[in-house]
Amino acid sequence: MIDRLKTKLSYANVTATVALFVALGGSSYAAITLPRNSVGDKQIRAGAVRSSEVKDRSLGLRDLSLSARSSLRGQRGDTGPAGAQGPAGAAAAKYFAVVQPSGTFVRGNATSGGKGSTVGSYTVGFSGPVSACAFSATLASSDGAPAPAGRITVGDVGGGVGVQTYDAAGNPADLGFHLTVHC
Repeated sequence: MIDRLKTKLSYANVTATVALFVALGGSSYAAITLPRNSVGDKQIRAGAVRSSEVKDRSLGLRDLSLSARSSLRGQRGDTGPAGAQGPAGAAAAKYFAVVQPSGTFVRGNATSGGKGSTVGSYTVGFSGPVSACAFSATLASSDGAPAPAGRITVGDVGGGVGVQTYDAAGNPADLGFHLTVHC
């Protein structure tokens, strides 16, 4: 029988058998000789451990990635009681004025000013200083009619707001406008 086995043996068969024994023997040896908890995260490839291989309740929050932490959500709780009413906030625009082409104030809290000495120029004053505030103006009518075509510029003039209006061709023109001052 050994003679019959010798005729079937080749270099490839012997090499494959020896390699098989070495591979299986090495894994078996490692399983027996490795101390408990000696394999850490540096020895494990990414994605090599699946959920079925992890003991239940053995992972802490620090073991999870930020994306995994953000996906953890429990059931929504009951709505809590309403809080106390807070104080009223400041008005969106501290000062405002609606001005006709003649320089007349239609509404708002402007206290002084009106039509300037040149075409399209106006000065609008308020009860407090506005130099540190932001100004915004738009061409508009005070009676609800469509706004005239043109442009408008605003700037600080000695504690008030200087306004200059222009027609569609870019020439100074007396036009109505709405002005807001945000402080």
